Amino acid sequence: MKKIKNLLSLFLVVLLVFGTNTLAFAQSEKADSILSEEKIVKAYENVVNYASVNNIPLDLSIETFTEEFESSNFTDLTEYENTYYKILVKQPTFATRSSGSSKWYYNTGTSLPQAANYSEYNLLNTLKRGDIIYESKGGFGITGHIAIVEGKYYSSTYQQYYIRVVEAISEGVVRSILDDSRIDDRNSSVLRVVGASETIASNAAKFCIGQLGKSYMIDFKKDTSPNEPDWYCSELVWAGYYNQGIDIETTGIYNEPGITPRDINNSSKVYNVNFR
Repeated sequence: MKKIKNLLSLFLVVLLVFGTNTLAFAQSEKADSILSEEKIVKAYENVVNYASVNNIPLDLSIETFTEEFESSNFTDLTEYENTYYKILVKQPTFATRSSGSSKWYYNTGTSLPQAANYSEYNLLNTLKRGDIIYESKGGFGITGHIAIVEGKYYSSTYQQYYIRVVEAISEGVVRSILDDSRIDDRNSSVLRVVGASETIASNAAKFCIGQLGKSYMIDFKKDTSPNEPDWYCSELVWAGYYNQGIDIETTGIYNEPGITPRDINNSSKVYNVNFR
């Protein structure tokens, strides 16, 4: 009987110690969770304040900010926060023709405002509807720029063919011109989607055309609906192809929050087209 009592006492001690340790571990986990949530909130507020101070058109929810972190390859919250500062472009003014958008080839509508330059590159014979233009220089609140080719058109005024693109810039989703001068100004390259038929590429362009007139806003949410009220450049073109069943966002360690121009340029779903 004495032996049974001793064993029972030992069992109670073990149970008490185990329970105490379990409670302490749970409390520690809860504290870490609260601390992590506080850090995420602080990092989010830092990014939003940075955008406001630098006149960057950012409409980022804390839910999107958190979801992007949790689905990313980042383990360090500070590194993740710093990624936003690398992506976002400081603007001298807000909602004006900034970041080079005063260039003649932006927001031209359906006409050619002046003679386009096609003296150096073979753009007119190379580019197709649905091709993606990646510009490493400049930006409209986000580093780099993405546009999609609408097609080749003829100007009776200047007696020449020219290339028209659809893009989201500070003025909103607009039609613009692509020529040799813009290629040089913006250090541009041409991307084509792997395996995309002419129909798929055309439908991707049509999706973007259907968004003309909508406003420009960065939210990093990865919207795909044709009813979305605003877009940023790379999100618009990505959504155009996403709605055709092709995801042109890059994956892995080079993936940035939202859909950035570099995400598309680095994607294995696109390849460079030689127009030189």
